[in-house]
Amino acid sequence: MQTFRHYVYSILEEHDGGLIGRIINIGLIVLIVANVLVVVFESEKEFAHHYKNALIIFEYVSLFVFSIEYILRIWIAPENTEGRKKSALKQRLHYMVTPMAIIDLIAILPLLLGFFFDGNLLVLRMIRLIRGFKITRYSHSMALLMEVLKRESATLFSTFFILGTLIILAATGIHLVEGDQQPEEFGSIPRALWWATVTLTTIGYGDVVPMTTLGRVFGGLIAILGISMAALPAGILASGFSTELNRRRDQYRYHVAKFLEEGDVKLSAIRKLNKIRQKLGISKSDAQIIMYELKQEVKISSEIVCPHCHKPFYISHPPGVIKVARDE
Repeated sequence: MQTFRHYVYSILEEHDGGLIGRIINIGLIVLIVANVLVVVFESEKEFAHHYKNALIIFEYVSLFVFSIEYILRIWIAPENTEGRKKSALKQRLHYMVTPMAIIDLIAILPLLLGFFFDGNLLVLRMIRLIRGFKITRYSHSMALLMEVLKRESATLFSTFFILGTLIILAATGIHLVEGDQQPEEFGSIPRALWWATVTLTTIGYGDVVPMTTLGRVFGGLIAILGISMAALPAGILASGFSTELNRRRDQYRYHVAKFLEEGDVKLSAIRKLNKIRQKLGISKSDAQIIMYELKQEVKISSEIVCPHCHKPFYISHPPGVIKVARDE
């Protein structure tokens, strides 16, 4: 049973398992994409009416598959080597509160909520649309984005907090300046929030604009301030992406160096390195460059016995076969 559980873990979490594993993972990806497309096209009343029975069958099939997947992922949670010191129950409970497990649970919520609400409610349609986030497991780019957001969450929160504060201040200022002239648009701070938001985020729809000279000067200052504020989250994410990519390359470099120092160049070791590369999202070209650089840097100390005096001596050399030739 433990062997079978590990096999299921290799399929669902490591995206391995041979041909059967590839078929299962590709099938899950297709089902996730199909669910998103169905929710989009189902918003067309004519389409929803014409294919009503087929859509109902597809929904129940999807719920069944996602429910089985959710149960299996909870069952195989103890196979995660990062939590081996915990009991199986604690590992399963810990997995159930992870972001991806919560998304998996939300994916099957329509089945549970359908007993209490009408299945055509907009809220259930939105819940079904969240299934698209399950594709994160199979996309290295999406996984990288989620990791960057997780690591930069504190900085991003501070940035958006400052941006929110500036929006309120801008709404207050334009209310004081333009409130008497345009009471419908700027008669209160809540009414002025729309103008402050679209101006500070540099969108500027132009549906609401200041009319007085002082209001236009104030609006120009807010627009200039918005350019710098809107660029902050993009800069943080760009820096986070660069840092995370470098961290992953260094992590892969560490594993390659470890294999080279141990002299392990077997096929099994190469396959293991390839799995690590895929898990970290390192491209093949980057992996080849790292391998080449480390082969030039890593030196192995080997003991050689002189065939004449039979005394040992040590030489440092790159990993591989040593050839010692005598000068004629």
